[in-house]
Amino acid sequence: LEGGIKFDFSDITLPKDCLSQNLNEDSELNDNEDNYESDDDGKNVLQTCFKSMVETLSNQAPETITQVQLLVKELRRIILLWDELWLGTLAQHHSEIHKRQVQLQTEIEKVNCNSHLSEEEKISLISEKHRIIIKPIIFILEQLHDITSVEPETPHEKQFQEKYTELIIDVMSKMKNPENPDKPAESWKLLKELQNQFQQKNKRTLLKMQDISPVLANIRDTVISMPGQNFRTNVHISHVSNQVSILPTKTKPKKLVFHGSDGCTYTYLFKGLEDLHLDERIMQFLSIANTMMAKNTENSEHNLYRARHYSVIPLGPRSGLISWVGGTTPVFALYKRWQQREAAKSSKNTNATVLRPSELFYNKLNPLLQEHGVKNLDNRKEWPLVVLKQVLTELMAETPSDLLAKELWCHAVSPGAWWQMVRRYSYSVAVMSIIGYIIGLGDRHLDNVLVDLNSGEV
Repeated sequence: LEGGIKFDFSDITLPKDCLSQNLNEDSELNDNEDNYESDDDGKNVLQTCFKSMVETLSNQAPETITQVQLLVKELRRIILLWDELWLGTLAQHHSEIHKRQVQLQTEIEKVNCNSHLSEEEKISLISEKHRIIIKPIIFILEQLHDITSVEPETPHEKQFQEKYTELIIDVMSKMKNPENPDKPAESWKLLKELQNQFQQKNKRTLLKMQDISPVLANIRDTVISMPGQNFRTNVHISHVSNQVSILPTKTKPKKLVFHGSDGCTYTYLFKGLEDLHLDERIMQFLSIANTMMAKNTENSEHNLYRARHYSVIPLGPRSGLISWVGGTTPVFALYKRWQQREAAKSSKNTNATVLRPSELFYNKLNPLLQEHGVKNLDNRKEWPLVVLKQVLTELMAETPSDLLAKELWCHAVSPGAWWQMVRRYSYSVAVMSIIGYIIGLGDRHLDNVLVDLNSGEV
């Protein structure tokens, strides 16, 4: 639906003349101009159809459409808060900033080594090089500042401006007009300090809805259907919880709780900077697969051929809601618990450090690569297959093969319950493995595989 803030880090980019060294780029763009025009025509047709649908629905159910538009607008507001926007953009362009920092330092050294230039000429030339090389970075900062300097609409936005606006302006001013152009480290240090301040603020794990969206915090008894629920249930959003949790992952998704008109609570993971339409299609496919498998099951037998799934509700091309899957545990969490138990056994210190899987992997890999004469350890193409097999074999030998089996056994209240749990686990793994293979499902690391230790399903 229209309305709200739609933002993508890619919207803030370096100017083309600063990024590209290819003189033929303009001609290539001209060659593809017709393709872009046809794409735009298609988008315009879809947009026209979409607006017609919204107008028709607005005439039939004006209150519902108005409330849904308001909900989507406010959800888009909170998906990327202003401090998260600054930190995310600076982090995304970190490599480009570092590259220009090195480039500027190199140019300054060249100028200083030129004995044919006077001191005045050196200062003038260094200042000009500083201005040219740093210009794209200033461009990014100015774009960010334009976005976050508008009239604040929430307490969080007002607090951001009170705390950071003067600091941001000061950093941009000193980067544009440095006191010592021949010492660029001073300018970069200011930018790094600004980024560190945003990182400190970004460590929080809990927010109040009243601060980030008073509109959502104050909605009551709406006619908006609960997202992702069966239309036959007829449950509406009564109000939104004031507590908003932030998960400590890369895109900082937010955990929201909606209170339904039936008195129950419905929890969602609100993700941004990701297109969830493919996830939605996969969940729909799992639902269809369940229907197909249920038809082939005898009436007297409980249907064990079932793929557990959840609701995915895209709210646009870059954000959406995912139903929170309660009562499940990531398989990696089971492995992590075992690591912590082993560390506690071997050390009297209760806060013993537990190595991450990547650290365990490279601690074994690097010495073996050196033994085989591999000089460039960062180039994975040079890693011998025999070395990788040896590392994998050693890691498997050090890890118990029955971690999950013991967890299922501990959660069973009787031998019969244990047998049913193991049976459901076996069928569930089989179903999800076959479906995953058919649709080419990737990214199946242990944090992405959840197991219900009460039923055994994955």
